[in-house]
Amino acid sequence: MKIIYAYKIKIISIIILFISLILVKCQRTKDSVIVEVDFSKKISNVKSMSGFLHYDNIKALQNDIIALQPKYWRIGWSYKSVDDIDYLRSFGVTPILVISDMYGYPGKKNNKEWSHPLYTGRLKTVINTEYQKFNNKVIYDIWNEPFHQGGFGDFDTEEYYKIFKKAHDIIRSSPGGDKALITGPSFDRYNEKEMEGFLKFCNTNNVRVDILSWHELRDGEYYKDFNKDMKRLRTEILPRYPKVGVKKIILNEIINQYSQFSPSEVLQVFKYLEDNNIDGACKACWAESDGVFNCNNSINGLLDKKGKPRSVWWAYKIYNQSTKGTRVKDITNYDQTSVFASYDDKGEYIILNNNSGNRIVNAKVKLKNLFSLYKKDKNLDLVVYEIPNTLELPLENMIFNQKQKIIVNKNTTTINIPSMNPKTVYYLSISK
Repeated sequence: MKIIYAYKIKIISIIILFISLILVKCQRTKDSVIVEVDFSKKISNVKSMSGFLHYDNIKALQNDIIALQPKYWRIGWSYKSVDDIDYLRSFGVTPILVISDMYGYPGKKNNKEWSHPLYTGRLKTVINTEYQKFNNKVIYDIWNEPFHQGGFGDFDTEEYYKIFKKAHDIIRSSPGGDKALITGPSFDRYNEKEMEGFLKFCNTNNVRVDILSWHELRDGEYYKDFNKDMKRLRTEILPRYPKVGVKKIILNEIINQYSQFSPSEVLQVFKYLEDNNIDGACKACWAESDGVFNCNNSINGLLDKKGKPRSVWWAYKIYNQSTKGTRVKDITNYDQTSVFASYDDKGEYIILNNNSGNRIVNAKVKLKNLFSLYKKDKNLDLVVYEIPNTLELPLENMIFNQKQKIIVNKNTTTINIPSMNPKTVYYLSISK
């Protein structure tokens, strides 16, 4: 009986192992991903999601600013001189100045030793001082994370509304203040009830908010909810409050601490933001493995402690290039594969991002109407690079994957990619 029992156990173990291997294989491999890029369908008015938060010495980052060309840079306690603002603007960067950083925070909710912005003259003094320096060279961000965060105030609802209105009225009553750009509410997350309450108050009390902002730290499957939230916000909520005057939506902190070093996660977030017509974004800063927050000259973790680029830096670099050329439309049959395709007078470029945990095999990239850009030139050079997730380790250059000749057909030219690693970005460059 013991021999029969042991034999049965062995057979069951083999069956379980076999089933496990099949399940693991199914979970880790995705077959036949198809991407279509149509070079005849241009995307107009592409808005860059490249933007950052704080710094130590902005002028030391000149080469990185040129390479990454951020659209916005959110600052407050970190700015060192008035010249910094003009320096950023000289590169086409719009600074966002956080008024509450300049004011200071209570450290805990309802700290009695703190100069409360509603009951003292400190808020007016701070705003007048900053507005005299910058006038309308910056976007004024009234208060950072006013709800749920004890260190920043954790105000009651009506209390925060009154603080926002007080700051708004001070700015608007300043010379030229009617043309100043004001953003808010800078909530720590998107909550539809809280957002609508804020908009309703502003609409009723003649508070004009030029740019709507909050901190969007969702990723993965949660971005499906983001899509739903943005659809309701634009089609149902904002139209109810026209007097608020919202012209843009800028997410002034994006990318959570778990995704901060991942090139594939960053690009997946950018895709969701672009698809929802977000006007701009700034990367949040978080603690690294040594416990030090990267709200410094690491550009929120894009550079290591020695100023060397990490893999996430390269993701920002190739993304920036895609916003400067002519962007074209793409379609993919796998929602974990995001694509940014563009071209300029030097060639065509495709960012192919495998943000899944699966190894993709037999991927096909179908290039439609590429012939229209070349016509007489039928043989082109294709070079493929990889950007793996090196986390906090530096990555000196993108990793060479392959080089080949491709033949341009009149209708569709197909590129086969036999294997794509999980959480890895692939950069395809095509030229004569």
